[in-house]
Amino acid sequence: MMKKLYKWDLIHFFNQLKWIVLGTLFVTILAVIFEALMDINFIWAFFYQTAFLISIVGIVVSLVYGFFVVLQRFYQSVLKDEGYFTHTLPISKGKILLSKVLSGFTLFTFSLLFAVGLLIWIKVINVEEFLALRTVDEGMFIMIIISLLSMVIMFYVFIVTIYAALLFGFSYNHKEWLYVFVYFILYYAVTQFISFINFGINYLINPNLLQVDESEIFVALRGILILQLIFSAGLGVANFYIARYFMTKKLNLKNG
Repeated sequence: MMKKLYKWDLIHFFNQLKWIVLGTLFVTILAVIFEALMDINFIWAFFYQTAFLISIVGIVVSLVYGFFVVLQRFYQSVLKDEGYFTHTLPISKGKILLSKVLSGFTLFTFSLLFAVGLLIWIKVINVEEFLALRTVDEGMFIMIIISLLSMVIMFYVFIVTIYAALLFGFSYNHKEWLYVFVYFILYYAVTQFISFINFGINYLINPNLLQVDESEIFVALRGILILQLIFSAGLGVANFYIARYFMTKKLNLKNG
């Protein structure tokens, strides 16, 4: 049943995003074709610029709308009227939540790979230049890799955090959205405290952290970024178990 629930969510996501994805892919193909024809006539350069800009807009929209669809699907299928059907499925609440998390992660991963692939294709991202950075400054190259990985993980964590915030808010019979907001305030306070602890740990390990030479700054920051990556993953796991607790023990569904 968990696999079916996962599949239904992916089908819903596909139906919501298919025209944006296909339209963006079509315009990107046109941009690549027009770029190849620019040397023939200047008018193709105009068509290329237009298609290029529309492609960028489509990529951004697909990422943002994909993220919105994940959250909207969770809200409608778990907390609103459709939730009455979802919660009667012959599957535990924990597995329902896990299915929602995995389907959300799958869509976000697809949207991210789709966006990066198109950006590489239209040469917004130059992979060769990025890899060449490793020979120029390996410390900076590693820091960028860790930073990008942390950013991606933070998006995954944010999905689970929103799930937890919604389930926390809807565990109350009134003022649900106020409690959702309170959850985010508490989450922000926790992340700031963890960042302070992270810096403190690195400062104890390296007392000269604030006095390093410019050439060593990337090496000095590497420890902070790696610990932040670990803490972020831990926050994601913690939010999942918080969400499972409220979904299992205290959830109040709403009509309308």
